[in-house]
Amino acid sequence: MKKIFSLLVLLGCMNLFGQQEIYELKVYELFQSSDFKNFNVYFKDHYIPALNDKGIQNIGVFSEVSQDLPRKIYVFVPYSSLEEYQKLKPVLSSDAELQQASSALNPLDKPMFNRYQTSLYIAFDGMPKMIMPDDKNRFYELRTYESHSEDAYRRKVKMFNEGELDLFAELDFGSVFFGDKITGDRMPCLTYMLSFESLEERNENWDKFFVHPTWTKLKNDPAYKNSCCSSITRAFLTPMPYSQL
Repeated sequence: MKKIFSLLVLLGCMNLFGQQEIYELKVYELFQSSDFKNFNVYFKDHYIPALNDKGIQNIGVFSEVSQDLPRKIYVFVPYSSLEEYQKLKPVLSSDAELQQASSALNPLDKPMFNRYQTSLYIAFDGMPKMIMPDDKNRFYELRTYESHSEDAYRRKVKMFNEGELDLFAELDFGSVFFGDKITGDRMPCLTYMLSFESLEERNENWDKFFVHPTWTKLKNDPAYKNSCCSSITRAFLTPMPYSQL
């Protein structure tokens, strides 16, 4: 009975999320001695081609601009729906060539990485599909907002959908995706990615944002009072040469 109930819940979620993309974000934590060459070979020559063969495009692989330890690698995979993600997960797990490559490039005595965290997101109503950044935009900012309550979180997402997304577009923030986390740690939270030509352009755009009349109106709207945030984290990222973003 429990399995039947779980299946019904999953099917309901698939129907609910049918019009919005699903995003998988993996964050790999590397050892100081990790071999970047093997890591890049695996993703460039095996993992990304395997996904592309299944119709999944626009896969992003990024390293942090910061040289802080432990080093981290971010892998972003967009799916057209939760159903597509559910169908492909076991297919990739049973892909003999992909698993062989993973084993060969990730030996026990010299692993590529220590651990990874993975999260799933559903795209915002106001931006149901990701947007490919301009070729000149190669400086990325990944931002995560955690909320202290479900109510505050709901209102913050609404604030994005009903005002902030349009303001980002007006100010040419280079929005890539906005996601509501549906599985993972530190929930409730949202994550989004912006793209710029440089850190300087990023700083200039944020300066314009904070003094814009639209932002002033939004942040002073009683409907959004105390909606953000218990924690805000950000990472500045640069794409790997083979990244499709």
